[in-house]
Amino acid sequence: MSRRDHWAQFAQETEAVEPTPKERKRQSQDSQPMYQGRVQLLVFLFGVFLLVVIARLILWQVFGLGARPGQVVAQTVDPARGRILSSDGLLLATDIFQWEISVDPLNYRESKGRPETVTETAQAIGVPVETLTAALAQDGHWAPITREATQAQCDAANAEEAPFWITCESRRERLHPLGTLGAHILGFTNMDHEGLAGVEASYNAWLSQTEAAFTEKLPGQPQSLPTDWETYLPSPTGRDLVLNMVAPLQYLAEKRLSEAVVKHQAKSGTVIIMDPRTGAVLALANLPTFHPDKYSESAPEAWSNAAVNEAYEPGSVMKIVTIGGALDAKTITPDTVFNDTGRLVINGQAITNSEGRALGWVTVRQALASSLNVVSAQICDEMGSDNFYRYLRQFGFGKVTEIDLGPENPGIVKRPGSLYWSKYDQLANSFGQGISVTPLQMINATAAIANGGTLMQPQIVQSLVYNGQVYRVPSRELGQAIQPETARTMTQLMTYTVDNYASGPNLVPGYRVAGKTGTAEIPGSKGYTSALTIVSFVGFLPAADPQIVILVKLVEPKTSRWAEQVALPVFSQIAQDAVQTLKIQPDERTP
Repeated sequence: MSRRDHWAQFAQETEAVEPTPKERKRQSQDSQPMYQGRVQLLVFLFGVFLLVVIARLILWQVFGLGARPGQVVAQTVDPARGRILSSDGLLLATDIFQWEISVDPLNYRESKGRPETVTETAQAIGVPVETLTAALAQDGHWAPITREATQAQCDAANAEEAPFWITCESRRERLHPLGTLGAHILGFTNMDHEGLAGVEASYNAWLSQTEAAFTEKLPGQPQSLPTDWETYLPSPTGRDLVLNMVAPLQYLAEKRLSEAVVKHQAKSGTVIIMDPRTGAVLALANLPTFHPDKYSESAPEAWSNAAVNEAYEPGSVMKIVTIGGALDAKTITPDTVFNDTGRLVINGQAITNSEGRALGWVTVRQALASSLNVVSAQICDEMGSDNFYRYLRQFGFGKVTEIDLGPENPGIVKRPGSLYWSKYDQLANSFGQGISVTPLQMINATAAIANGGTLMQPQIVQSLVYNGQVYRVPSRELGQAIQPETARTMTQLMTYTVDNYASGPNLVPGYRVAGKTGTAEIPGSKGYTSALTIVSFVGFLPAADPQIVILVKLVEPKTSRWAEQVALPVFSQIAQDAVQTLKIQPDERTP
C-alpha cells in the first residue's frame, strides 16, 4: 500500500460520526467546566500582566529607575560607614550624598551624536561645553563630569529630553565637618569608601560593617547613650566610634603648634596630650597637616602621622629614662655624686656637655637639672648594658606602642651583640644620641613615670557604639617600667628640674610641673655638624597627682636651637589651655 492510500484509509477509519441531539446536549454539559477554567486562567494571566506594568511604571516615574532607551544604568556598591564623634559629642566624620553627573562616551559615538546636542546639554546641566566635550572624547562607557552637582543639575541630566548618554546618580561621600581638626587622628577614605589612614583605616571593618563577627567581641557591658552624644548617635549603620579626643583641646593644641611653627620658623612640629592614668590620647597634632576630605590636594608627606611614624633622636629627654632605670636598679640614689669633668672619652670617641660646661662634683639631682651628658654617660656605665637595655625595653622603646592608629615606627635601638654596636653607643644612648624614638613612644614612657611606673597602651578610641549601646574600650597595661617608689622619686627629680629653669616656677601658674627638655643635634653623613636641632619638652601636671602629660616637639627652629627657649614656652601655653579646658584643679604640692 502506498503512503497516500495508507493516509486515506486512516482518514476513513477516524471520520467522526454525527452525534444525536441527546449526545450533543450531554457533550455541551460536560464542556462547561472546561470553558470556565480557561476563562479563569485568562483573567489570572491578565491580572499578573497588569501588575507588572503598574510596577514598572512606579519604578520609572516614582523612583527614577527606568533607563532611557540605550542608556546603561550603573549598578554600584555604595556601603555606608558609621559616624565618629569626639568625647564631648562633636561630629568628626559622617556620610553625606553628592550628585555625580557622568556620560557614556562609547554610547555617544555609536549613536553619532550631534555637536549642537552637546552644546544644548552642557547649557542645560550648567557645565562648560569644553568639559562635556572632553568627557565624551574619553574611552570606555563611563566618564565623570562633576562629582559635586546640585539637585537642579542632576534633574536636568536625568530629564526625559536629555540625551540617553548622560546620567546623574547620587554617591555616598565621607565628610569631616570640622575640616582639618584632628586630621592625623581621623585619617581619610578613598573613592570606594574604604579607610586609608587614621581611625578610618584602623576601624575600617567596624565602620563599614564588613565583619559581622566583630560584634561578638564587644568589650564590657553595654551602657546607655549619653545625652551629649544623642544629637548624632546612633547612625543609620548602627556602628559608630567615640574618640578620647577632646575637640576644644585638640583645636587649641593645633592653634598653639601652628603659632610656634610660624614664630620660630620651624620645619614641622608635633604636640600630643595624654591622660597618663589610662593612656587616653586627648589631642594629637602635627604640622604640616591636610584636609581629610581633600587629602589629594596635599603632598603625601603631609598625610604621614609624624607622632607615630617619624623616628628622631630625642636628646636629653632620654635622661629621665636612664636615671629612672638606674634608680630602679639601685645603682644610684638622687644624692649619688659624680665628677663632671666636661669630657669623657670612650673607645677614642669623646662625650661632652653642651656649651663645653664642666661643673665638677654634682649629685644625680643636679646633673638632671643641669642636663649633663657626661654624668648621664657615667650613670649608664655604672648600671651596665644589660640593665640599661632592659629598662629601655620596659619603657617601650624599640617596639610599637600598639596604639589603635594604624602602622607605627618602632624606632631604632642598637643592642649589645648587634652589628657595629659598641660601648660608646650605649653611653651616647643614655642622653638620647644614636637612638631613634617616636614622639608617641617618648610621651608614653614619660606617662609611665607619672602613672606610678606602669606603662599603658595609648588609646585613640574611647567607645564603640553598637545600635545605640555604648561599649567602653578598657584601658590596657603593657607592663611595669619601674617600681612605684622609683616613679615617685623620679617625679621629684623632674619637678626639681623644672623649678630650675628660668621660667620654671611660673611655667603653669597654680600648678607644679614635672618635666625635661631635649635639644637634639641632627646627624648627617659627617656626624653632628649641623647647627639645626630638634627641640622638645615633655612634662606632666599636677606633679603630685598627674592628670595630663604633654609633649611638644619642633623640628629645625630658626630663632633658637635650644628647647628651653623654644619648646618650653609652647608647653606653657598648651598646659594652661589644658587645665582650663579639662577643669583640672590648681595643685602646687610637692610630689
